[in-house]
Amino acid sequence: MIPAQAVPAEVIVRHSVHREAVAAAEAVSSLELERSVFDSSETDILSLAFVKAWAYVELDPTLGMLDAGERQSELARYLMAILKLGDSNPTSIANSAIALMRKNHSRILRPRMASRVANTRRLAVAR
Repeated sequence: MIPAQAVPAEVIVRHSVHREAVAAAEAVSSLELERSVFDSSETDILSLAFVKAWAYVELDPTLGMLDAGERQSELARYLMAILKLGDSNPTSIANSAIALMRKNHSRILRPRMASRVANTRRLAVAR
């Protein structure tokens, strides 16, 4: 059995950086992204990150309410925001973008689901 304190420092740092990237990317405005220019090495990083993230986002049932084009556009915006914040690891960028998309859509989905449940209850009572 491994004590809780035995978690490698690298793992703790990696998770901390991931949380910070997610929080910071949420704060980046779309105007800032529109003014961004990426060099060829950054576009290579973004391309690789997109491929990695899309493998999950494409089939994620929590994001199924969006059509594929909308999911791709949203994913690309998050990837660019995270890269702009200084993360250059494609896997880390992909994971942060997936986390942001899920977090954003869980905020949207909860009120919709609550509304549907309330409507279903009203219909059941009315019958």
